[in-house]
Amino acid sequence: KEIAKTREYLDYLERHILNVRKAWKEIQIKCSDMRFIYDDLFYNQLGGEIEHHDISKLSEEEFIQYRKAFYPTDKETKYDMTKAWEHHKLNNPHHWENWTKNTGCQWHPNDWEADCAHMVVDWMAMGYEFGDTAQEYYEKNKDKIILPEIAVNFMYEIFKRIAPTHPLDDDRG
Repeated sequence: KEIAKTREYLDYLERHILNVRKAWKEIQIKCSDMRFIYDDLFYNQLGGEIEHHDISKLSEEEFIQYRKAFYPTDKETKYDMTKAWEHHKLNNPHHWENWTKNTGCQWHPNDWEADCAHMVVDWMAMGYEFGDTAQEYYEKNKDKIILPEIAVNFMYEIFKRIAPTHPLDDDRG
């Protein structure tokens, strides 16, 4: 059972990483005139982070904990992954908690756009798996997500550009 549940978790993790790469490609096209795409420094920083997205989930501090929390066997009780989650969000700047650290926003002055864009990419990837959009995820959870206004405005600019278009929303009208 443990092997099967481990395989299930690894399959999910692989799908998520592939979905992150798919979302990154989509955002590159739809946000091509935004600085995190056209500025080589931001683009390369974000591309590197995308390439290593969620790699910490394979670490000793996270792997078994995440597997037991989300893919427990019949004999395992659901695992408390508080420590694993703390490790994950503090080691992955695409999580907003990484920026706030419960003491107010502590932006890296040159990194926040890339980190914020990566967060949206992550939410897009989750949406591919679970059937919603990054904006829908944010709207459902914004009461818990602590971001400064500049980041919220930045996200809404991305949301506007990546929003699915309806076939009747073209210029024929």
